[in-house]
Amino acid sequence: MSLILAPMSRSYGNNQEFTLQTPELTLSDIGYTCLIGQNGSGKSSFGESLAKSSIPDKLVKWYYLPQYLERFLFAENLIEQLAGLFLQNLDRNRLSGLLREMGFPDSNSIMEFPFILMSGGERRRIALVCALYLEPGYLILDEPDISVAAKENVVLLAKINNLRAINTRVILISHNYEFVKGSSDLICLFEGSVDRVGRTQELLSDETFDLYKYGVRFQ
Repeated sequence: MSLILAPMSRSYGNNQEFTLQTPELTLSDIGYTCLIGQNGSGKSSFGESLAKSSIPDKLVKWYYLPQYLERFLFAENLIEQLAGLFLQNLDRNRLSGLLREMGFPDSNSIMEFPFILMSGGERRRIALVCALYLEPGYLILDEPDISVAAKENVVLLAKINNLRAINTRVILISHNYEFVKGSSDLICLFEGSVDRVGRTQELLSDETFDLYKYGVRFQ
């Protein structure tokens, strides 16, 4: 079944020059969607707006993992973070496995290690563990590869595909070509508007389609 995103509009009172304006979008029911665009094109505004416009009573609630983690990691450590997200029965074995996969060999001690003492890359990976553990029905990941090593990105892509296998709909905001080429659909933003949208392989095979225009990195 196709996924339909309703039209969205967002503006900022302190920035009269930028407005996000997107039409209704229809996405396929396979793989994940990649949202691309130059810095300042409105990618994070798109993710935030989609999450805020979710409809809980219709079971369409997008869970948004922001690019700036101070807006997400509100607790002292991972255990308290997950408890604060209304998880009553924490599966420590499953959580430990996710932590090891994301590069934390001493998974038991890191569960209660203070966020404030972690590096930026460690906090990023912890936030990803939270999102992957929750397995929400609708998930937006905003540049999850920031400060994350290439080997963790390989794990992340595998986990995203695992989430799709259990019918979690994923929108991945990224400049990373590896993420882009693995997606099923692309939404291409340019100056607050949807410039191109379609199946990834069809767009990539189009000679007029220029990934550089949308800030995609190839390394």
